[in-house]
Amino acid sequence: MLKKIQNHLLINHPIAWNTKVIPLSILLVLLNIIFFIVGYSTTSVNFDETDRNYLYDNEITVNFFAVLVSILALIMWLVYYFKNNSFKSFYPRTNFSLFKEWSITLLISFLLSLFITSFYFGKDVKMRSYYSESETKRRCEILSKGSFFIDGSFSNNYNDSEYTVAEPAETIDTASSAQNYISFKGKKYSWNSLLNKNLNHYSCFDYKSDSVRKVSIQNLLVTNQKDSIKRILKNYLSIAKEHKLQANVDESKWFELIYNYPTYENYKIVGDNGVGDYYYPDNYNNNYKFDSINKYIKTINGQQFEYYRYFVPEKNMSYNYTKISDAWNSPIINLSTLLISIYIAIALSLLVFSFRVTSGRNWLIALVGIGVLNILFGILSAIIGSQFSYPILLLSLIILLLFYFIITTSKKTRKQLSGITLNGTLWLLPAIIPLIYFIVLENFKRIVHNTINIDYYKHTLYPTIKFLEVNSINMAYLNIVFILIMMLFFSINIKKWKGIAED
Repeated sequence: MLKKIQNHLLINHPIAWNTKVIPLSILLVLLNIIFFIVGYSTTSVNFDETDRNYLYDNEITVNFFAVLVSILALIMWLVYYFKNNSFKSFYPRTNFSLFKEWSITLLISFLLSLFITSFYFGKDVKMRSYYSESETKRRCEILSKGSFFIDGSFSNNYNDSEYTVAEPAETIDTASSAQNYISFKGKKYSWNSLLNKNLNHYSCFDYKSDSVRKVSIQNLLVTNQKDSIKRILKNYLSIAKEHKLQANVDESKWFELIYNYPTYENYKIVGDNGVGDYYYPDNYNNNYKFDSINKYIKTINGQQFEYYRYFVPEKNMSYNYTKISDAWNSPIINLSTLLISIYIAIALSLLVFSFRVTSGRNWLIALVGIGVLNILFGILSAIIGSQFSYPILLLSLIILLLFYFIITTSKKTRKQLSGITLNGTLWLLPAIIPLIYFIVLENFKRIVHNTINIDYYKHTLYPTIKFLEVNSINMAYLNIVFILIMMLFFSINIKKWKGIAED
């Protein structure tokens, strides 16, 4: 069947025939599906694992084979593709024939660059298959609330609005380690009070919602709402029980250990059930003694470890639910990481396309020339000592190459060095928008930093800087549109350029 399709393409669509786009696309799609299946099938949530005790998977091996398969498939395709120079054998009948050929090359290059992406996308999909997004959020909220009553860090006084809550002033949590107290609703509590505990963050929520959740728990404590506190502990332990994880306290015992209304200063610590920290006697002295009330020392293979007397499986659940939460809210494959495959495909397609429309000699000379110029630009930038030197020099080179090509195609006299410069222009084309973006952004930052007696965040240019930084990904996608438009321009003009006499 494929042979019949190829014969039909040979007669009616010679460019599609020569690029082998149909059989190769089918092969590459199948390979991407295989890598997706590998990623999906090799990913699992193991609640016996923590951030200190996890099993390495086969990511490195799969990535190696993905690159190897990509290289082999690329070589196989180029061998068949370069057998017949479609530009010479089948001279384009329309102005868009070359653009069509480059588009096919871009498609094949994109499929070649997707193997690793497909593998990690399979891993993301598998992680999301355990729970729906709403269920993941519900469980992470339970775990986040429960973490407030587990040994961990204490709060500091955050002034950034990202860490505070838009609440009346008397409810905002403030802490002063220097004065060794916190203030909550107009009352002072010890800095080591349970009220000053942090809770764990999950990517399901932003820091503002974390702060709102913390304030709600503090309100429960100061208003002595015992049943609500017990419900938080019970819900936490029910998730632990579902995953068959060990805890040596139930909600009643846990509540008894941590509840010390109204000051919450004299409470017992409930920690994690995992392997404890190494015990070194030299770490303790008269000012800092070992906490024998909440911990005990256990010797394993001649090494002493510190263990909590009362524990819950916090690290196991936090580690695994963080992975599930990240799969929904911060997946490995997203619009940002997809750009890697897209730009690899663009770079590869431009290298292949430039070789097709010029010659191997011009291609190699351009490669050496661009490399040498980049080294010289680097040396000059180091001598000048300015961060703008290299991008400005490179952008100037691209503009000069572009103008040289336009002048050559307009005059239609001799090609001269235009075959070499055309390669360089095509290769450097994707850098135009990013270079302009970098120069503008960094120049604005320099202006703001050099402005005297004006706060950085109050400068008139700060909104523009913030806008540019936030929209960096959008800039990258806008650059892709620019590349497509420019390649349409080049495809039309390369046909004219091919008609110019050689030297």
